[in-house]
Amino acid sequence: MRKHEEMLRAIHLGAFLLAVVGCLLAAWRVRGVSHDGTRRGLTGLFVLSAVWAFGQAVLLANPPLSVAHGSYIVALIAGFGTVWAWLYFCSAYAGQSYHRDGWLRRTATVVFLGIAGLKLTNPVHESYFAVERVTEPFPHAQIELLGLHEVVTVLAYALTAVGFFMLFELFRRSELPKRRLTALVGLTTLPVGLDVLSDLGVTQLVANTYVPLGVAAFGIGALFVAEAGFEQVHWASHRELLDRINQGVIIVDDSGTIRDYNAAARWLFPQLEAGEPLDETVDALTDAASLGRESDDTDIVTVERGTGTIHCLVGRTKLTIGPEMYGQAVMISDVTTVERQRRELKRQSEQLDDFAAAIAHELRNTLTITESNLVLLSDDLKTGATEDGRERVARLQEATERMTTIVDDLNTLARLSQTVTELDSLAFGSVVEETVEATNPELGLTLDGDGEIRADRTRFRELVRNVAMLAGETDTTELRARVEGETIEFAFRTPEPVAVDGLLEYGEAVPHAEAGMLGPNIQTLARAQGWAVRIDERADGFCIALADTAGGTDGRNESGWA
Repeated sequence: MRKHEEMLRAIHLGAFLLAVVGCLLAAWRVRGVSHDGTRRGLTGLFVLSAVWAFGQAVLLANPPLSVAHGSYIVALIAGFGTVWAWLYFCSAYAGQSYHRDGWLRRTATVVFLGIAGLKLTNPVHESYFAVERVTEPFPHAQIELLGLHEVVTVLAYALTAVGFFMLFELFRRSELPKRRLTALVGLTTLPVGLDVLSDLGVTQLVANTYVPLGVAAFGIGALFVAEAGFEQVHWASHRELLDRINQGVIIVDDSGTIRDYNAAARWLFPQLEAGEPLDETVDALTDAASLGRESDDTDIVTVERGTGTIHCLVGRTKLTIGPEMYGQAVMISDVTTVERQRRELKRQSEQLDDFAAAIAHELRNTLTITESNLVLLSDDLKTGATEDGRERVARLQEATERMTTIVDDLNTLARLSQTVTELDSLAFGSVVEETVEATNPELGLTLDGDGEIRADRTRFRELVRNVAMLAGETDTTELRARVEGETIEFAFRTPEPVAVDGLLEYGEAVPHAEAGMLGPNIQTLARAQGWAVRIDERADGFCIALADTAGGTDGRNESGWA
């Protein structure tokens, strides 16, 4: 055998034996793949490809024809088995369920066994292939493919194409970097080109198939060179599973860049865009994008949607791919009902504290007045000062009446301060005008706007009554009532400036003891209807503003709202 023939034989034998070693190494390395379906599919693909490559190597060693015939039958069966292992891997890796479908598995088994039977019985029917010894480009056993083989080859390539379609569809959907992995998958098709060139008569190539070399290249590349990308893109194949989760899920990498998200997250945050930084895309999730935080840290964020205000619990879970941390999954759960209940409990707790302060302040003052007048009345009776006694009795009567009024007001307030579940459509102007006229007919009232508002009729009337009474206690010369959008304003014009600090707090005698409960009552009645309250001091008086929070946004302690 000439020197160049020896070199060609060595190159071919070396290539196929390296393919055997590469496939076996890949089969050993694939044990580290976490996903069961992907691991089983790859293991089958690499082991069968190793057998296939070894069978081809035997032919190149120019064995006896009987050995070549038996070796090629084993290689043919293993090669056809790689098609089904490939499909199993592609389905599992792409997040599909075809590899678990019982009917498809049974059909595949029947087809495989039937074609394997044709290959095993080739010595009988001699319609699948024939073996002959050739000397070009070097002495070896060459396979002549017959009619049945061509039919099975078309079927094999068609099934293989289905697998490629699943993979490239996965790559198309995935937002993860996958250029190297796409190239690796494409590498498996290059040996087909060598087969074509061989068929076209390139003398340096043998007529036997080179496909096992491509499978070996894919295995080594996927599991040794691009392992991280291989696992990352596989993880992204579970997009369908993510979309089945009711809560929002956003996947970010270790730099805080959005890599994937499900439909629930997109509904909450329509501005989500894969490839963009999470903290710049969604301001509300800036803290969630920080990988420095502990994974059990949670936040409550508020989202405004067309259906209303939604409160979300945002948590994070670290994601690891192989031995390295990849990023985190930001989990977003709708806790609107729980959060509203929590805020309602907080409001009621604060309300109870306010009532306690009101009772302690108002009743203690009244009882102090009563007690002191009783002492003075006792002294007057001893000295016979009847005129002073009558005055003490009148003061006692006033104190008693005030105490009765306070108790009645607190009782009414306790009843009306419960959160409203159903609101009425009220004509703002007419309700305000009627209530002010009934409460403080001497008060000058100016209406600015007469639109409809959503409020509880009884509570709103009681709120306006307290506003009118507060106007009387502050010597207001004009009360201007205005409604604009979701905001209601009551502007009090007074002859002298009024200190408003503490006016909304129980237990504060602002602007004086007789008016001490009116401001807090207004705030309590507003909160019961889902309104935040703000009071502003002005040069000609002061203004109380009510803002409808739509049952959601808690504006307390922000920009003066209470």
